[in-house]
Amino acid sequence: MTAGGATAKVDFNGKQVAAKYFYVDEDDAEDGAGWYLQADEDYEYNQNSVVLPYGDGFLVNRASGEASETLTFAGQVANEPVTKSFPRSGYNLIGNCTPTQITLGDLTPSEGFSSSFITFMTAGGATAKVDFNGKQVAAKYFYVDEDDAEDGAGWYLQADEDYEYNQNSVPLAAGEGFLVNRASGESGVTLTIPAAL
Repeated sequence: MTAGGATAKVDFNGKQVAAKYFYVDEDDAEDGAGWYLQADEDYEYNQNSVVLPYGDGFLVNRASGEASETLTFAGQVANEPVTKSFPRSGYNLIGNCTPTQITLGDLTPSEGFSSSFITFMTAGGATAKVDFNGKQVAAKYFYVDEDDAEDGAGWYLQADEDYEYNQNSVPLAAGEGFLVNRASGESGVTLTIPAAL
């Protein structure tokens, strides 16, 4: 997706098309089993070689009539922390690319991450909600230094204006995605994802 939340575009046959990929079995595809652009209606150009950078997220739109759909991931497992940069302001889709559950507290932001924040989404694309002080609030988390936080350095809900309730223990399942909204005035915004091994 783009920084504004729209579907990203890619070049295909001389024009820009939506970066939407379908999995096609070998029987139905000219170029073998694998991923094909939605715009490639005859399944002529296999897209299996499209690179997914470590940590980058993507959306899976599961058809409403299908149940128990899964994706199996393969690839390298990082044996040291990986720092992910966000060169564009606005929304950047990222995820827990480790094969194990981590927590918000395992994500280390750069010093430039002062006005940027992390947010989680619902299946419909809206900002997710969490319980906080007896009400539902947006699942938006800011990183706060120890000097400014009552409950120690770490991640705090936007709704927690006095930074009283540290949220470092919020779990992130393996493969779970979230958005980093990089503030337009900030540069050098990064998150470091812990080593999986």
